[in-house]
Amino acid sequence: MDILPQLLVNALITGSIYALASSGLSLTYGLLRILNFAHGHFMMAGAYVFYFFVVEHELALFPAALLTIIAGAIFSFLALKIFIFPFTAFSFFLAFVTTIALGTLLESAVSIVFGVNVKSLSTGASFESIEIGGVYITPVQIIIIASAIILLSLLACVIHKTPFGRRVRALSESEHAAQALGMSKNKISTLCFTVATLFAIYAGVMVGYETNLQPTMGNAYTIKAFAAMILGGLGNIWGTIAGSYLLGLIENLSIGLDFGGYSLPAGYKDAFAFLIILLVLLFRPQGLFVRGGRKF
Repeated sequence: MDILPQLLVNALITGSIYALASSGLSLTYGLLRILNFAHGHFMMAGAYVFYFFVVEHELALFPAALLTIIAGAIFSFLALKIFIFPFTAFSFFLAFVTTIALGTLLESAVSIVFGVNVKSLSTGASFESIEIGGVYITPVQIIIIASAIILLSLLACVIHKTPFGRRVRALSESEHAAQALGMSKNKISTLCFTVATLFAIYAGVMVGYETNLQPTMGNAYTIKAFAAMILGGLGNIWGTIAGSYLLGLIENLSIGLDFGGYSLPAGYKDAFAFLIILLVLLFRPQGLFVRGGRKF
């Protein structure tokens, strides 16, 4: 139990990354009713774009971040117009299949361009731990936690305090009534999808600084984002964020604590995402944090 404070901090770091990734996925499903199975691949591809500018072309952080944002916005627009909108009119399932295809294309393209070897954005200073009350944390991990709180708070303010947020909530509650009042679903959906993509890209960049990048990471983070969303309730963005931190806590405690002198290997951590999906779907398919049917 001496390592419990360290495990709680690790859970906060992990949960922050999951929350940044899964909040965009939940926003997309809550508005568009699309389960974007390429969401983790957006996270991976965007991080590789940032790597391309920062490491391979040695640009400063600000211009590299700006170029990555522009590339991410363009890509999200094209993905929505080519892989999602043309198919949603026919079937919910078709759009789900096309996002799986898009994820496979992204993984293959990144493998061809950058290779399959592990890449990293970290420098030596990134791994220098700071001790605070017996808990060790790196500067990058502090940035991950702080930026997640700031970005998710801004998202909350936009959704609950702005005219745009009211339009998003109106479309989520009643699409036909909102459109009858003159709201453009396509414009709002495009903007929300872009925001979701940029959140995923930022999470991928943080992963690149915290650990490393590899083309196959997209599938793992897609599953983690879906597990958090199912845990919190499909389309319930705030429940999804809570589910992200709960998932991070469960993962870290499961591999960090001894159970009768036996501890689980770190490789089993990813299995908990699948176990949570199974258990929640079996016993509480509406999610743990559903409240009165509201999504936002």
